[in-house]
Amino acid sequence: MWPNRTPPPAPRRPDMVALVWLGGIALAALAYMVGPDRLVAAALGSFQQAGWYLDRLIHGFTAATLDGLRAVAVGLFGVYVGLTLLAMRRTGQGAGGLVFVAIVFVLLVWGAEGDHPAANARWAAALLLAALAALSATRRVARRGPPP
Repeated sequence: MWPNRTPPPAPRRPDMVALVWLGGIALAALAYMVGPDRLVAAALGSFQQAGWYLDRLIHGFTAATLDGLRAVAVGLFGVYVGLTLLAMRRTGQGAGGLVFVAIVFVLLVWGAEGDHPAANARWAAALLLAALAALSATRRVARRGPPP
């Protein structure tokens, strides 16, 4: 229709070297504002403050909400195990990941009873681990396509 029309250019990916340099410049500016000798202490203090806020948030949940969080963690772990066993039937791979995630999950939840902050944080970490593992296993199974 249009005689001199050129196709649109392909989308450009960001230049990783430039992004690393920008990150370094931003880090230098942050170190200058905080003070280079206090940067590590300020970063650790920020992590401690964020952990305190997370602890207060988790502590503010009701008992029913915490039981729900724990139940979802167990359910997601079950999803991960089921999907990994399905993937192992198809490809024969995944036993190492299954053993690793199972050991870490059990170490996180073993002895984490009660409603104290350490137990709540351990269950939250177990929930995060189970969610990431289940998403990874879902992607692995979906990528393989239907069984033969």
